[in-house]
Amino acid sequence: MRSDIERYISVSSKIDTSDIDWNQAREAGLTDDEKFVLTYFSDIESQTIRYMKMLLQMKIAFTPSVSAFLTTWSYEEFFHGYELGRLLAVCGAPLEEDRIESVTHKAKFNEWLEAFFTPVLSRIFSNQFPAVYLSFGAIQEMTTLRGYENLHQYTRNPVLKILCERIARQERRHFAWYFNHARELLLESSGARILARKLLEFNWVPVGAGVKSPEEVKRLFLTLFPRESARKLVREIDSKMGSLPGFEGIRLMEPYFERAGAL
Repeated sequence: MRSDIERYISVSSKIDTSDIDWNQAREAGLTDDEKFVLTYFSDIESQTIRYMKMLLQMKIAFTPSVSAFLTTWSYEEFFHGYELGRLLAVCGAPLEEDRIESVTHKAKFNEWLEAFFTPVLSRIFSNQFPAVYLSFGAIQEMTTLRGYENLHQYTRNPVLKILCERIARQERRHFAWYFNHARELLLESSGARILARKLLEFNWVPVGAGVKSPEEVKRLFLTLFPRESARKLVREIDSKMGSLPGFEGIRLMEPYFERAGAL
């Protein structure tokens, strides 16, 4: 893991916007759907500090490689939210100053449940829980990555296109780190395989579902992945997660969005 994290750190940085002409963003504007998506994305990217607070209560956070990753990950994620908020402001849809606090107050029951029980479970299952955390991170980063990739394809705003491309490049590294290290730990422990699968099947929800309404989650999904591509996406992600040791045949994305009426 050490060589991996050293490579990761060597390329880590906040996304570069020094070459962006923000006047082009203003002139192109944003559609109502794009304003909704960017507000959603910015809200979730800006919640990173809250998740860090929870993670720092877990033993895994003080493993040198994980600590290094979390530090760079949170730094990069903060600037994703910051630059998306900047784009919204330039295009006439600024977020309110207390946005992070107001979003935090909307946290759903399962979000508070996760925040309370995750540190407890991480202590009880100290040897198995790192694989759980990494598995959850893998699916969340992959769905986020696909979201930015699709937004990049259909937007007509040249600055948003640039931001999506640069953010996706970092999200791709985030996903690879989570996924590859989850696979290593799952291979080492049958207990980790059982625990990670059970907790994913019991408590997984899409990115943002802990602070967004079901209607908002569904709208985001259908905006980014119109119905002809939605089922392909959920099957791709479920299949990728199913390639992890102990996750064979797992179905997370497809049943969730079937229940939501999005497929």
